[in-house]
Amino acid sequence: MTVRFFAQLKDVAGSETLSFDMNLECTLKQLIAQLEETIPNLKGALSAGNVQVAINQEFADLDAAVKPKDEVAFLPPFSGG
Repeated sequence: MTVRFFAQLKDVAGSETLSFDMNLECTLKQLIAQLEETIPNLKGALSAGNVQVAINQEFADLDAAVKPKDEVAFLPPFSGG
């Protein structure tokens, strides 16, 4: 699967895009736990509750299923003016 980080999350993760090898379906909650374990700098950043997550460009909740060929995007809160 492809994992994409936007805005300050790409700096925290150290990359904008990450290929993540998963052979089985999982939930977003499980993926977040794995990412936070794999990339210690992300600890708490993805599960803080203010990050929106999209699977294949559609917003999803933490119980949504993620398949091995999906694209998952993490979007921090946006501020505008």
